[in-house]
Amino acid sequence: MAQKSAAVVGGGIMGAGIAQVLARNGYDVTVREINEELADEARERVISGNYGLEDAVEGGYLSADEKDAVLERMTFTTDLDAATDGTDFTIEAVTEDLAIKGQVFRDLDEVTDDQPLYSNTSGFAVTSIANAVSDPSRVAVTHFFNPVAVMDMVEIVQAPETDEAVVERAEELVDELGKTRVTIDDDPGSYGFLANRCHAAMREEAKKIVDEGIATEEQVDKALEDGYNLPVGPFSLTGIGEEWD
Repeated sequence: MAQKSAAVVGGGIMGAGIAQVLARNGYDVTVREINEELADEARERVISGNYGLEDAVEGGYLSADEKDAVLERMTFTTDLDAATDGTDFTIEAVTEDLAIKGQVFRDLDEVTDDQPLYSNTSGFAVTSIANAVSDPSRVAVTHFFNPVAVMDMVEIVQAPETDEAVVERAEELVDELGKTRVTIDDDPGSYGFLANRCHAAMREEAKKIVDEGIATEEQVDKALEDGYNLPVGPFSLTGIGEEWD
């Protein structure tokens, strides 16, 4: 059986988390960053960042030998062509800026042929990203949640032109990683998919209740946590209501 391989473009919090989970599940993973300093930071993030490999060892989820084996399956580079060469698929995980993502996918279009291309965007429409490549059928969204190492949900988003095989490969990947998934259709008219749109509506209503003097932030959190068994209320989650403005 051929060795599984993947490329992750972007080694920030999300990219490092996705790459770590892939490597822990037997993938040879290449993380591509735009310069050597950021590539080194990405590697350090995988090792010692929050929910990184050292945390996994300390928590008893990995042995020291398993940690070393995971790192041996990971490569960090600035060369996009080398990063994607021969890989099963590529996941883009750069900053949430449509212009930057568009440039990444234009670059990917030049160095890849027919492999699936996935974006970890938390809300941009698939079509707005797929427009950057010559064959939009190979583009879909795989939205992992932060922190990737512990959060189970992945939203898979398909556009009308997305090839069915690309969606099926994403579903197989999520299952392989031991996570849960929902596969939904693209909605170019709005930002966000399923979970974020629902959560944003809850946050806005919670803020309105506080602004109108009906209840305090603490009361809103308590009502939602105890009334609906939410692990954390909207104000506790964001830390401060003014961040929503």
